[in-house]
Amino acid sequence: MINQVNDVEMVRRGVHTPGTLHLTTHHLIFRENAVSSKEVWVCYPIMAYVERRPFSAFTGFSALRIRCRDFAFLSFNFNNERDSKAVFDTLMALACVPCVDHLYAFYYHPGSAERTVNTWDIYDPVKEFQRMGVGTTIKSWRVTTINEDYQFCPTYPRVLVVPASVPDSVLTYAGRYRSKARIPMLSYIHPLNHCTITRSSQPLVGLKQNRSAQDERFIHAIFTTTKVPNTYGASQENLIVDARPTTNAIAQTALGAGSENMENYRFARKVYLGIDNIHVMRESLNKVYEALKDSDITPLPPNRELLYKSGWLKHISTVMEGAVLMGKRIHYYHSHVLVHCSDGWDRTAQLSSLAQIFLDPYFRTIDGFIMLVEKEWLACGHRFAERCGHLSSEKSFVQASDKGGNTGSQSTAHQAFSNVMSAAKSAAEKASAGGGGGSSSHGASLKYTAPIFHQFLDCVYQLLRQFPDRFEYQERFLRRMLYHLYSCQYGTFLYNNEKERTDANVSQRAQSVWDYFVVRKKEFINPRYLPDLDQGDRGADAVIFPDPKNIRWWHEVFGRSEEEMSVVTLNGIGSTATAQAEVQNRRRLQQYQQPKSQQQKPRLMPTSQSHTYDSLRDVASSTLSSWASTMAASSNAWANAASPYIASSSAYLSSSYADAVEQPRASEIESSLIYHPSHKSAFSATLSTADSDVSLPTSDYSRSSQSTTTTGERELEDTREHEAIEKLAGMSLDPLDSYSLTHGGNSDEAYIPETQ
Repeated sequence: MINQVNDVEMVRRGVHTPGTLHLTTHHLIFRENAVSSKEVWVCYPIMAYVERRPFSAFTGFSALRIRCRDFAFLSFNFNNERDSKAVFDTLMALACVPCVDHLYAFYYHPGSAERTVNTWDIYDPVKEFQRMGVGTTIKSWRVTTINEDYQFCPTYPRVLVVPASVPDSVLTYAGRYRSKARIPMLSYIHPLNHCTITRSSQPLVGLKQNRSAQDERFIHAIFTTTKVPNTYGASQENLIVDARPTTNAIAQTALGAGSENMENYRFARKVYLGIDNIHVMRESLNKVYEALKDSDITPLPPNRELLYKSGWLKHISTVMEGAVLMGKRIHYYHSHVLVHCSDGWDRTAQLSSLAQIFLDPYFRTIDGFIMLVEKEWLACGHRFAERCGHLSSEKSFVQASDKGGNTGSQSTAHQAFSNVMSAAKSAAEKASAGGGGGSSSHGASLKYTAPIFHQFLDCVYQLLRQFPDRFEYQERFLRRMLYHLYSCQYGTFLYNNEKERTDANVSQRAQSVWDYFVVRKKEFINPRYLPDLDQGDRGADAVIFPDPKNIRWWHEVFGRSEEEMSVVTLNGIGSTATAQAEVQNRRRLQQYQQPKSQQQKPRLMPTSQSHTYDSLRDVASSTLSSWASTMAASSNAWANAASPYIASSSAYLSSSYADAVEQPRASEIESSLIYHPSHKSAFSATLSTADSDVSLPTSDYSRSSQSTTTTGERELEDTREHEAIEKLAGMSLDPLDSYSLTHGGNSDEAYIPETQ
């Protein structure tokens, strides 16, 4: 064990800084030699990977490269092999603790400000559901005490809210039909129409296609807690959402689980969202790390091709699409939604939380967001300890071999040390398991780690970016929460469920993470927040729905600029070339933006520019007309291909040349054609299979055919064209049309959008 090493060089983003390295019980601290004496603190649990590189005569130093879970990348250079080896062994001994009780949270002494608050009781489930109307204005729901001692469902909270018409005896039998007895429980009641979000685990259908009359009665009671209002478009086609890909859900049938047989739930529809499991998400984030892996030794930008291949933005988009689907079914169609994945504590928590942020402005405040995390993640049993891997593994500490063959004895010694550490950890886990100080289950394999909560925070970041004036908290609030998810400085995220936290008496032994945020609340206020926009909290104005395709990298969390990481194409995700083209286009457009005092009256473009603009306008008009004429018979790929094109073009089609004479407008239309070449191929591919019987305005209304018309005829046709384009831009499909629906067993049923 070693406490201090002098003459160490820290490398960060290619910048070399000399200083002194200190190894405390819970932190690695680097202090610069400069007069400012700046310090860099790294807590041991946040270190995801440590690699030691032996001394090289070529470089003249031995190095430790550290990759952190908050995407900080550091490298420390030592003048001799002895110090490097000693620091490496000490880090591994201090980071790989045998049980939860050895983590920093149980030794942390808060500052004076945090000592004045105690936020362990900040969340009161009864008060939260009363805020929604349970037991006050809404009588169709009740609080049950069936799980008061956690015997009914150890991974559920003590307080459960269920339909008032369902007695506890039905709940008991229904629990036997749901994985780990995680029955449907209430998460949210929409104040506008009292429709609900309920969550559960998968049913135990199995190969024998088992069914449960109690479970069917239970879900039917949930879906009948409200009546269809007498308003246009209120169809109340209640929805069962299975977050998994269809194949994954079917594969679970062989293991005795599966998905609902809709022959037994004819009062609802079912949809598969196709969100991948924890293993896919973990590998996706690992590829992001791979794209950033040299961020310690080089100032160069990340590998954008690897970022694209990671699929991280695709996964974020898929989760957002599912949440938007749920929110729109509740708000626009007055329907109830039951959501589950496998066990109901990963994808289910993501979808339920996001849908509530869309529907309720309360959860877009700091206090409301804390309530949401407590209710949907902590109380409902998201396995934070297992997914975050707070207890580091020796496998995360790697000693690179010397290609010169001079470290054989050192590698042997390192292996011996690792064996001793593993044996000591196993012995400590066995002892603590018997004494109640900590559970050996926390030492689970790293194969169960996954960035599920990180993904949720990333989705919220996308909302902040699309609606910057609708959130009280800012991006840094989310970034600090991600940091403390892994820092183990507070006890909130150290366990897998409410029962484990109660058994460990963590509220008496550690601080709550909300202490940190409550006493620093002013630091996280969004200066652009306009609460007046959400004053009508029972009306449509308080609801927001993001564009799931408008996804960008959360560049702040990676310590990068947006231009370094953003990859933009037709569907919001793409290659390096398109990202660079988008950046160049933005810069070119900014050249034409002048202060208001310098703006002049619009001036006519030269004749050549006028001709170019008209040509571009005719091309866009023709393309939009073709899209409109084939929309009814086309696939969802059509809509995905056409929507960005329409967004960038339709605003200019209804204007005359004289109204659009400024160069920025012409440039923007031009850029939509130049930097999105996939438009043409997507349109051509769809046109070849389109239904030609549908007739909508086509080139009859083109500018090129107006040369012989009178002024009155031209104005009439201008009006027709304008109306046609407005109608086209206003067309929308039911969100269910984007997903695979099942109804009546295994048979597929065509779905007719109510908007047609």
